[in-house]
Amino acid sequence: MSLQTDLFTLLTGLFSARVYPSVGPEFSVTPYAVYSRVSATEQSSLDTNGGTGNASNTRLQIDVYASTYSAAQSSAAAVKAALKGWAVENVMQDEQDFYEPDTKLHRVMLDVSTWHL
Repeated sequence: MSLQTDLFTLLTGLFSARVYPSVGPEFSVTPYAVYSRVSATEQSSLDTNGGTGNASNTRLQIDVYASTYSAAQSSAAAVKAALKGWAVENVMQDEQDFYEPDTKLHRVMLDVSTWHL
């Protein structure tokens, strides 16, 4: 499985079918989550062609959308709790609150750094 597939599975446990890669559909039922890969860097070795089985550091962005500020905050807290129990090593890098005036939705952006094979 890929890291994104594992993350999708983790988030689906919190948001049912309302988990989307890169962008959420217009007029989606809230709360929902959108995830994307921000960056990925493979650690190389001096073995032939950079080696095999090297660990990678991947940053993921998870955006939680909800109709109210408190619902966005509680959904983000649920994501953070789920990440603490995730089999993939991770650390929260950043967390920000936003309001999207076009959709009238509150958004919490979580920036997560992971280490994985």
